[in-house]
Amino acid sequence: MAVNGGMKKSIQIMGQSAPAPRMTKAAALLAAVGLSVPVFVLLTLLDVLLF
Repeated sequence: MAVNGGMKKSIQIMGQSAPAPRMTKAAALLAAVGLSVPVFVLLTLLDVLLF
């Protein structure tokens, strides 16, 4: 089973098929900022210490 295999399965709720979960724009922005800020700080520290 793949990592995202469980998310691709359609879920039945009271006879209705619920759509699969998907990432919103806010979640994508939060993930991008959450990854880019520590990388920026790390690279800036490396630059200051090495040069």
